[in-house]
Amino acid sequence: MKKLFFAFSAAAILGLAACNVNYKTTPSGMKYKILSGKVIGADTMGVKAAAGDIIKFKFKFSIPELNDSVWRNSYDKMPQYTKVDTSERTKMTFLEIFPQLKSGDSAEVIISIDSIIKQGGPNQGLPPFMTKGRHVKATVSILNVFKDEAAAQADVTKERAKQQVISEKKLKQATADLDKYIKDKGLKAVKTKSGAYVVIDEPGDISKKADSGMTATIKYTGSQLSDGKAFDSNIDSTIAGHTDPLPIAIGQHRSIVGMDEGLRLFGKGAKGTIYIPAELGYGDRDQPGKIPAYSNLKFYIEVLDVTPSDSTGK
Repeated sequence: MKKLFFAFSAAAILGLAACNVNYKTTPSGMKYKILSGKVIGADTMGVKAAAGDIIKFKFKFSIPELNDSVWRNSYDKMPQYTKVDTSERTKMTFLEIFPQLKSGDSAEVIISIDSIIKQGGPNQGLPPFMTKGRHVKATVSILNVFKDEAAAQADVTKERAKQQVISEKKLKQATADLDKYIKDKGLKAVKTKSGAYVVIDEPGDISKKADSGMTATIKYTGSQLSDGKAFDSNIDSTIAGHTDPLPIAIGQHRSIVGMDEGLRLFGKGAKGTIYIPAELGYGDRDQPGKIPAYSNLKFYIEVLDVTPSDSTGK
């Protein structure tokens, strides 16, 4: 059952930050409040959670000091499952309040980033936006409480099947949206075998193409197609703070599918854009703080060099 339940680290499951007189305080110092029986669509209502029980829940993390911008959100995804734990390791996580909850309850939990840094040290790998003086706000909804693992496992199987149908529908819609975008913009794009689109501005040296067995060293800027917001770049250091060229070994599954396929149309010195449907990008997975699930992507590419990959033995 270890693989069944979502494992939350103390740094990853933080609470919610706000100054509200209705909040209580946990032994570890987190602020929280519980809204009893407020979850619409919960599987059951009023089942008390005890140590060892399995809780089915959804959650959202946001940063109040950044206009409540969302860091992670599971409300539009498959529910999470975890055992109720009363040990020390749940401190400074919203798991600490689970023994106080019933199915159908929702809660808000607040923690300061200063407390997290004090507990784990300054070099614990927190996201760059989680700095001193800020907080994380967690909202959690309890959908069910299971008293045995067999019942929980059956529910996981049911929810996985349900989520797969939803995911396939959203990915199909994202692909249709990209097809429409290419058509509406009148882009002269080449479509790869799996469905990415490539627009070449400068072909470069086509005798040195970024094909299987080769490594393409690139400069790039990646953005969401929906709003044009850049999430990564090694061209503009203000976007992600780095400028080192990126080597990608083609055909070795070290990049998203759309990137791997699209680069095969580029030669050394080429410039152009790869348009990637969500299904060939990050699919139904969030890239926290950067890319929402089901996002179509756009990568501007400059190929600096194309060389044999080390794995070819050349």
